[in-house]
Amino acid sequence: MAIGAPPRLSVVIPAYNNGDTLDLVLEALGRQTVPADRFEVVVGDDGSSPPLAPVVDKHAERINVSCVRLETNRGRSANRNAAARAAGAAERLLVLDADNVPSPGVVARHLEFHAARAGRPGVLCGQRVELDWAGKDALRHGRPITPAMVDQYRADVRYPYHLLPQFEADFRRAPWLLAHGHHVSIDRATFEAVGGFDETMTRWGYDDTEFFYRVFHHHGQSPDVFEMDAEAVAYHMSDYRRTPTMLAAMDNIHYFVRKHPTYDVEAIHSLNTFGYIMGQIRLREDAVRVLRGGGLGDPARLPAPVLDELSRHSALVIGRGLGALALGEGSRTFDHAAPLTETNWHLFGSVLRPLGNVRFDVLVNLDLWRFLPPEELWVLVTQGRKKADRLMLVASHDAPDPVDLLPVPFLGDIQAAAAGLRGAFPVAVAEYGDASILTIN
Repeated sequence: MAIGAPPRLSVVIPAYNNGDTLDLVLEALGRQTVPADRFEVVVGDDGSSPPLAPVVDKHAERINVSCVRLETNRGRSANRNAAARAAGAAERLLVLDADNVPSPGVVARHLEFHAARAGRPGVLCGQRVELDWAGKDALRHGRPITPAMVDQYRADVRYPYHLLPQFEADFRRAPWLLAHGHHVSIDRATFEAVGGFDETMTRWGYDDTEFFYRVFHHHGQSPDVFEMDAEAVAYHMSDYRRTPTMLAAMDNIHYFVRKHPTYDVEAIHSLNTFGYIMGQIRLREDAVRVLRGGGLGDPARLPAPVLDELSRHSALVIGRGLGALALGEGSRTFDHAAPLTETNWHLFGSVLRPLGNVRFDVLVNLDLWRFLPPEELWVLVTQGRKKADRLMLVASHDAPDPVDLLPVPFLGDIQAAAAGLRGAFPVAVAEYGDASILTIN
């Protein structure tokens, strides 16, 4: 493709103790289809032993490459930020992992994308194809990758969730979920405006997701900022990763929710496929719109005995318009009609661990629980029982017909939920004038 006169680009490569694969990445950057003076490469060495500078220096005659070293290991976020700061005045940054070997057209694809945006902010997510032994051998010995080495079983795990029509609307609502730091470019102005990667996240996993979540909201959740490119392909030279390293990602997820206590971040805890999680984000967003505009979640529906109990006990109350409630000492709210603050979160209640060690006498969820599919409702109940002695799931009587809300899930008959829970918990359903309440002790 013709490139025209695109802006210069800085390739930022965070690396740690992986000189062998870094060598392959730098070799591949020397074989790009654009001239070497169109881009620079900055390698961030996160306290590797031995240092990676000798590996970098091998390629200095072929590409414009430098190395910035952190003397102590500080994690990928700090390493990426240090390399980005050391980069020149390029208007765009291409972040590439040190085990992601770019195909010859990668730099050209990213340059072309940003040039076409004519100064508008943008994020381009390239593909990462997994390799088996044959593919790894080919790259190590300078041979081309053949189609047989990258069949459908080796495709990028994100691939169908931005190309298939049924996922298009979901991707536009939550593109940050598919923006992975192993192969992605971004305009420098946006990178600096959001403050780079969060260096508090020193462990592996979700540091890039959190960064691009901030990027998405910085640009007003615009569906135009993020794009995926199936033609910008890098090959993943995966190495052994310890199980504790993988499990530590859960700590980053919980930190993610504490930092952004919103229902879209809450949805990633399902640890399901990208397609499912993106769909849940879209449906939860639509559910909150219904809650706010349809008269649901209103504490005025609560009967006098429940209001009296809330005034005397610690409670977590989830709904909308909760500011007028008299709540006991130590209570919290997830009020979706009030601003998001340190003390008022916008969660459904399926993730409560970020609250820390606090417990409540009672958890009351006003209608919002009804917008969860069965498998997510079971999670909400499990989490709620860890945080409260008693759960009260409130269902307003004058609710919409569930069929009218499709594809947003909505529970119409409270007895359906009671039947699904009764085999595991003591469950009671009480009828009041404006609402029914399902209580789990």
